[in-house]
Amino acid sequence: DMDGLAVLGRIRREYSDVPVLFLTARDAVEDRIAGLTAGGDDYVTKPFSLEEVVARLRGLIRRSGTALAAERSQSTLTVGDLVLDEDSHEV
Repeated sequence: DMDGLAVLGRIRREYSDVPVLFLTARDAVEDRIAGLTAGGDDYVTKPFSLEEVVARLRGLIRRSGTALAAERSQSTLTVGDLVLDEDSHEV
């Protein structure tokens, strides 16, 4: 069982340029700073709106400058085999 910072450490060792968005219940300033300092690109705490998460993901993908292929439509965001559907609120 790993916490988010440990998972991020493993991701960064293998894929240094992949954008990382924390979605968490940990909302203390210290937790936010730890997540961003560890290499997270953005940090959103619960409760959050799906619209905000999608907007932040789109921004991360736009700014990433990586080979991530994001297919965009009005209600879905697709990265690789992951599809976020805003209308049905499903991933």
